[in-house]
Amino acid sequence: MKRFLFLILALSPLFTNIKANINLILDYSVFYLTDQDQPYVEFYLSINGNSLFYTSEDSLNQQAQVEITYLIEDGENVVAFEKFRLNSPLYSSEDKKLDLIDLKRISIPNGNYTYTLIARDLVSGRSVESSDQLRAVEFKKDQLSISDVQLSTAVVAANESSIFDKNGYDIFPSFTHFYGLDQNEMYFYFEIYNSNKELGEEQDFLLEYSVVSPKDKAIIANLRAFKRMTSGEVLPIIQSFSLTDLPTGKYELLVNVKNRENEVIQSRSVEFHRSNPALKNYSAVRTENTFVDSLTNKEELAEYIRSLAPISSAEEVQYAKNQVNYGELKMMQQYFLNFWKERDIANPHQAWLNYKQEVEKVNELFGYGNIKGYQTERGRVYLQYGPPSAMQNVPYQRDTYPYSVWQYYKLDGQVNRKFVFYSPSMEMLGYQILHSNVRGEINNPNWEQNLFKNTGPYNTTQENPSNLIIQDEAKDLYDNPR
Repeated sequence: MKRFLFLILALSPLFTNIKANINLILDYSVFYLTDQDQPYVEFYLSINGNSLFYTSEDSLNQQAQVEITYLIEDGENVVAFEKFRLNSPLYSSEDKKLDLIDLKRISIPNGNYTYTLIARDLVSGRSVESSDQLRAVEFKKDQLSISDVQLSTAVVAANESSIFDKNGYDIFPSFTHFYGLDQNEMYFYFEIYNSNKELGEEQDFLLEYSVVSPKDKAIIANLRAFKRMTSGEVLPIIQSFSLTDLPTGKYELLVNVKNRENEVIQSRSVEFHRSNPALKNYSAVRTENTFVDSLTNKEELAEYIRSLAPISSAEEVQYAKNQVNYGELKMMQQYFLNFWKERDIANPHQAWLNYKQEVEKVNELFGYGNIKGYQTERGRVYLQYGPPSAMQNVPYQRDTYPYSVWQYYKLDGQVNRKFVFYSPSMEMLGYQILHSNVRGEINNPNWEQNLFKNTGPYNTTQENPSNLIIQDEAKDLYDNPR
């Protein structure tokens, strides 16, 4: 499990009224040099540029200077020691201060250690010291193993020497393991060692990587992929997942190496957080001993979920499409149960049965061909707003398309709301909304004109006196539905 530190440097009393703290973020990954039989740690350090003090000899040459010290210890013994200085670019007083970014590689033997970071602002004199346990370092010369999984915000081809260069790519670390709404792609890098020594030379094996729930390792949002590999001494892997359909939550990226028998022989995981306000995380919804327990037919449940569209929010519609496409029964059950609990926490089952009865009704009234009634505009309006107070159908009338006028006496705080549906394709049941005075629905001032089959201008001259009569009839039905 990956860990990272937020370090806040203690403030010297001398600067109490000037700056409050220095903000640093530290993360690390452990890798292995097989040819040297040597593990090493990569420390990723980011220092907030606005939290540092800057030299001020003149307004055009301000610079921050931070001394960084790493200690890796085995009990009382110092195993590794690194001290160096990080300097910011030269700034003017008006320039935006960028963060200081560093990557430091430190070789260590196998073992269990603590690491310590000491950071000292050389301009202000402030310093901080913080220690934590390092993950166990366990690499063996002839045994298949996996490095830590390094999460990244971006991977680009390396054009010149860079501290982030690995195998020809600059891999920019994700210091916080946090992916916000504007970060919809998660890259990750890891290495597989000595697969040729454990599996044999040029032997095939399978690499599986997925996003899972930390609690039960269930795959989330169908984020799962496979890659066929051929054994070798060091196999560097760069992959990515789109996080667009991943709801807000805490997850693990899980990597499995599988043999020809599909058995997992090595695993590695890393935690990360996703913020995606448009999607909810349903993985914690408990379905045991609820009505969805009996909904075990995925096709049937998928149809039930699709039928919810008329009463769903845009976010729910999108999430439901994902669930139907992925076809994971457990996730579908969790979504379906949560949907009805949000509508009726006391009796979600009865709320579903009541709605299901209405769906069956609109399927009978408005379905045609392979189109279910709830998929039609009239079915959607019926399910979303309920049955109309008055309805008038005009399936046959000379010079007009088939149309229907619905009236709601009261609707969501509005009174005397109307819908005009019509079928321009002349399909008797394939009606579309032509006009409505309901908030958020199509409002078409030319709806009377659009009822006519002719495609030219609406002609109300004496050459077409029947149009005037039809217009009056349609207007009367709209004004006085019955």
